[in-house]
Amino acid sequence: MSIFRTTQVGCPSCQTAVSFELVHSVNAGRRADLRAAILDRSFQKQKCPACGFAFRVEPEFTYMDLGRGQFLAVWPAANVAQWQEHEKRSQQAFDTAFGSAAPPEAKAIGKKLSTRAVFGWTGLREKLIVADAGIDDHTLELAKIGVIRNLDEAPMGGGSELRFLGLEGESLVMGWFRVGSEDLNEVVRLPKAILAEIDSTPAAWEALRQDINAGPFVDYRRLVMG
Repeated sequence: MSIFRTTQVGCPSCQTAVSFELVHSVNAGRRADLRAAILDRSFQKQKCPACGFAFRVEPEFTYMDLGRGQFLAVWPAANVAQWQEHEKRSQQAFDTAFGSAAPPEAKAIGKKLSTRAVFGWTGLREKLIVADAGIDDHTLELAKIGVIRNLDEAPMGGGSELRFLGLEGESLVMGWFRVGSEDLNEVVRLPKAILAEIDSTPAAWEALRQDINAGPFVDYRRLVMG
């Protein structure tokens, strides 16, 4: 089930205490409307009744979609620097609910799920789009590394993240975002065929793929940040 709890959140503009239905877990199989709201960027966003400023609370919840085989532990974007700790906590959350520490009925469900740790709304939204596109996220992250290798310098002084936005015909559309922001700064297009090229040359990518596959934080930044 999807769980919400009423919490007082300070408005970032005027500091008024706003009554907010803060999410703690999402079951997208039962609440397709919540998944749609994440994709259209309206989820967990509302206006302050005092000043009218619309703001969105940083995510920290679990997301499950049994039909698409997803279990996501979602963390605030600012926490990505501590990704090792949060990766462990994400795995522990899965193990408790559907893995080694769960009852047999839950373990049977867990066998159908892939565990991921994601940071920020852009990180969560990306994983949903990747699932819809039928793309393996490990290979996608390797393609991002290929993009970064060909850059003369990191966009926005290095405080940025590269996110998959969707497919346009035979092209992968990606975007550069400032870390923690949902504002798109630059669009990058790659031929979709690059994914097949990566998969067809496993030896060339073996070391990087092992690093990407090392835990539920399936993100090229685990290699960049160390």
